[in-house]
Amino acid sequence: MMMTQANKQSYLGVRCLSCRQPIPVPSILAVSTSATEQENPFLSTDQQHDRVFSLRCRSCEREKPYRASDVAEFEGTPVVRTSRLRSHGDSSRPGGLAHSANA
Repeated sequence: MMMTQANKQSYLGVRCLSCRQPIPVPSILAVSTSATEQENPFLSTDQQHDRVFSLRCRSCEREKPYRASDVAEFEGTPVVRTSRLRSHGDSSRPGGLAHSANA
């Protein structure tokens, strides 16, 4: 018995410029890009693809600028973000708050 692959999942994203892992594009960004194209069909394709946005990679935590033309469809489901390590402040204090300059 062969299973059909009709339930393939995919998502829109970009490849991280640092580690090359796929970064999912937030749905609001994907919707706004397609809405702009529908609202103003007279924009040249160069103008439509010149839109720039910044995304943070879930794997390497680096944030880079991407163009709308960098967006591609990726198979599968997006990788879930792992908990971020605190890089600022003293995590031994309650709430991870750092000492203030006035204290």
